[in-house]
Amino acid sequence: MTTISDIYAAINPMPAMLSAKGKVMPDVTFMIHANARITIHMNWKKPFAPHDWETDCECFSGDTFEESLERAITFINELPSAEQAKLHHFMGKLGNLIDAGKDAGIAVDYLNPLLDTMKRLSANVITHRPA
Repeated sequence: MTTISDIYAAINPMPAMLSAKGKVMPDVTFMIHANARITIHMNWKKPFAPHDWETDCECFSGDTFEESLERAITFINELPSAEQAKLHHFMGKLGNLIDAGKDAGIAVDYLNPLLDTMKRLSANVITHRPA
């Protein structure tokens, strides 16, 4: 049988685990809904968003607390490192900038260095093997 103390002990480390993966202002909530499943809800501030109310979230449900917990822990463990998340965010912004330049008919002389940078970053992400 899972007690409230067991639940606290299991979810209390999760905000720190999310912070270690680069999530800002993470919050973890445990919910039991009537006639439904048991849920662990996580939310955090969107990366580089100007307002604290701009958040992302994930929910993990199961028939038991242990099922929900296992799904939540697996999610956290599979998140990229904080460094990788920042690089992926930057690459997305750079890709959007390149697309905007192409759509606006910006001269190739301006876009080629950006395209070269994007290719190098992509190659580094693909070949990067953390210690």
